Amino acid sequence: MAIKGKGRTRGRQPARAPRRAPIEVKPPFFVRRWVQASIAFVAGFLVMMLVVWITNGLRQQRADDKAATEASEQRTAGQNWKTQVEGALGKVGTLSPGASPALFPDLTTLITGLQAGDLPDGAAKSLKQARSDAKGAIDPLRSYDLTAHVRDIGMNEGQVSWFLNSKARIVQALELYSLAAAQARLAIAAPADQRAAIADAAAAVRDKATETLQAGWSDYQNALGSVQIFDSPLTSLTGPSGP
Repeated sequence: MAIKGKGRTRGRQPARAPRRAPIEVKPPFFVRRWVQASIAFVAGFLVMMLVVWITNGLRQQRADDKAATEASEQRTAGQNWKTQVEGALGKVGTLSPGASPALFPDLTTLITGLQAGDLPDGAAKSLKQARSDAKGAIDPLRSYDLTAHVRDIGMNEGQVSWFLNSKARIVQALELYSLAAAQARLAIAAPADQRAAIADAAAAVRDKATETLQAGWSDYQNALGSVQIFDSPLTSLTGPSGP
């Protein structure tokens, strides 16, 4: 029988190495999906904002260009109308800054004389000339197609009203001056005892002509002022008056 040696001991089993587990290797920061998704979102948002900014800029530029074009066209329309009006009225009176034109001064003198019973020399000839001069001022204004010049150039309703009312009233005033001259001629041909009464009627028509001219001149000044033409001084820029 074998006898176990007393001094021999069994060696300990070496400790096992820790079981290897897979180690997760994280990708670089900018390769991570959530980072890429965030970058893509931000980039898309910035692109969208850039597109909106460019679009708004182009739209604003087009609006500015259109406004500048319309302002130029409106000023041209105003300048052309100014040339027509002041050219016509300059033939039959005087134009003074800040005041309505003084038209047909000889007509006023003749009517005043007839009201007093006087019969100035050459009165009939002067009155006939006044009617002819009135027609010479009326015709170019009446034939001028103002509506076509103020249409489709960005004018608002008030501006258009000022322009068109100025034409209608100035032409009407000239027609009334012509009518006053015709009535004054009737006074000359009338018996002496009727002359003053007919002259009074002529004076009433002349006063109506002057009143109408003042209203038309106000519309005219406001029309020019609305397109930045202030050569004819404005006392105030008011709303358009009725037809």
